[in-house]
Amino acid sequence: MKTIVVFLVCSLTAFSQDYVACYYNKDAKTPLLIYDQVNGKVVDTLYNVEDKSSWYTLSIAESEYGWFKIENLRRLPSSEKDYEYGNYWVKNINFLVNVDNDDLTHHVYLYDLPSTHANKIHQLDDTQKVSVTEVSGNWSKVKFKVAKKEIEGWLSFNDQCGYPWTSCLKYD
Repeated sequence: MKTIVVFLVCSLTAFSQDYVACYYNKDAKTPLLIYDQVNGKVVDTLYNVEDKSSWYTLSIAESEYGWFKIENLRRLPSSEKDYEYGNYWVKNINFLVNVDNDDLTHHVYLYDLPSTHANKIHQLDDTQKVSVTEVSGNWSKVKFKVAKKEIEGWLSFNDQCGYPWTSCLKYD
């Protein structure tokens, strides 16, 4: 019986996503620097490609003091080079997710903490790009401007899209 319980717990853990998928801002003028550790040595420098349909996408496993620990990094559509950067770090600047809210029956909220049980602090009314500043599991802390006011809060995984060219509706 213990074996079955352990197997089920491990299986559920294997299927849970504990990272945030995002993409590097195509308009960023600075290159994407890959570091071996926080404040460490630069191991690679990646520049945005002129092709308008090419993007760097990555998965953020954790955030720490203005840095993101990345699980993988790819240039899409596929390039001739595969980037193997598990457990490397990038500064948390110029990373975006899309908030897909084009369904009138679904409401997208920002929360003051990374939980649907936390206080709702803002409702997003349409589809937009937001900057990722921090992560907690598969929640992302995002910020954006509405008029001159900066809005910042936690966005549920179900409302994030880490690919700029498609919608990623995940809610039921």
